Amino acid sequence: MHIRTLLFAMIMVTAVGSNLFGGLSAEIQKACSLSLGQLSALMSLSQVGTLLSFMLLPLLVRRLGPYLLMIVGILGSAAGLLGMGLSRSAISFTLFFLVQAWLGYFYGTNSFSVMVLSDPERKKTNIPLMHLIWSVASIAAGFYISLIKGERWYLGFYQMAAVYLVMCILFIAYIPKAKEHPQLFGNKGKSGSFLQSFSLLKQNSFRFFFLYLILFNAVEYCCTVYPLLYLQQSRAATAAQVGFSLSLMFAGSTASRFLVIPLTNRAKNPMPLLLVLTILGIFSTALLVLAPTLSIALLAMVLLGFSFGALNPAAQLLEVHVWPHDMLQIANMHSVSMVFGRLTLPALIGLVSMRYSLRGGLVILVVSMAVALASLMLFHRSTSRSC
Repeated sequence: MHIRTLLFAMIMVTAVGSNLFGGLSAEIQKACSLSLGQLSALMSLSQVGTLLSFMLLPLLVRRLGPYLLMIVGILGSAAGLLGMGLSRSAISFTLFFLVQAWLGYFYGTNSFSVMVLSDPERKKTNIPLMHLIWSVASIAAGFYISLIKGERWYLGFYQMAAVYLVMCILFIAYIPKAKEHPQLFGNKGKSGSFLQSFSLLKQNSFRFFFLYLILFNAVEYCCTVYPLLYLQQSRAATAAQVGFSLSLMFAGSTASRFLVIPLTNRAKNPMPLLLVLTILGIFSTALLVLAPTLSIALLAMVLLGFSFGALNPAAQLLEVHVWPHDMLQIANMHSVSMVFGRLTLPALIGLVSMRYSLRGGLVILVVSMAVALASLMLFHRSTSRSC
C-alpha cells in the first residue's frame, strides 16, 4: 500500500472532523456559554498560536521530517477534539480548541509535503485529488452533523477523536515503509538561517499572490461558520436544513474539483481558472447577502462551494509550477496564508455583526473577495512582466 492511500483516508477523516465546529457552533455556544463575539474572538485567537507553529515548522521539519511531524499533528488534533467534546465552559472549550488548531497545523502543512515528496510523478493528479476527496467526504460530514446536532452534539467530537487516534497508530505502523523515502524524515546536518526559510517573501510577485491566498482562504474559512449561523438565526433554518446547506456547499465544491483534474492536465497555467472562480466567489457571497428567501440562500451555498472548491488545488499547482525550488517552504507559506486572514476576518465579522447584523457581517466576505481579485490580477501582471 502506498503512503498516498493512508493520506487519502486521513483526508476523509479530517474533512468530517474539521467541519464539526462550524456545523455545531450553535450547540457549542449554548453548552459553553459563548456569545457570537466570543466565538469570533476564539476563531481569531486560534490563529495567533498557529503563527507560532508556522515559525517553528522549518526547525522541526529539519529535525523530525514532514512525516513524523505530521503524526504529531494528528495526535494533537485527536486530543483537542476529545477535549472540545468534554468541554462545558468557555475556558475549557477555548483551551482544547487552541490545542486542536495549533498542533493540527503540523498535520495540515506536512500532509501536502508528504504527498508530493513521496509521489512526485503524480503530483498533478494527487493534489487536485486530495481536495476532491475532501469535498466528497465533506458532503457526508453535512449529513453526519445533521444527525448529531442538538443534545448529542458532543458525540461527534468523541467519535472523531477516536478515529484520529486510529489513523495516528496506522501512520506510526507505516514508518518502516515510509523510510523508503528518506526525504520524508529529518536531516539534522542540513543548516540554514531562519530568514532563508521565508525567502519567497522577498519576491514582489509572491507577495501579491500571498495576499490573494490570505484573503480567499480567510473567506473560505468563514463560509463554513457564518453562513450556517445566518441561515439558522436569520432565516429560521432547521437543524436538518443547516446540515443540508453544508452538504450543498461541499457538493458544489466537489463538482468544481472534478473539473480541476482534466483542466489542469490539459493546460499548464491554472491562472484563467483562478480568475473565473474568484469572480464567481464575489458573486456567490453577494447572492447570499441579498438572497430574499431561504431557497435562494441555499443556491448561494452551492455556488460558494463551486467557487472555492477548485481555488486551493489550482493555487497549489500554480505554486509548484512557479516556485518548484523549495517544496517545504511553499507548503508552509501556503498553510500560514490561511492564518493571517483568519486572525482578523472573523473578529471583524463578529464586530460588524454585533454592531449592525449578521447579514451586515457577511458583506465583509464580499469586500474581501473583491480585494483578493485585485491582488491576483496584480500577481498576474507582475509575472507577465518578468517573463
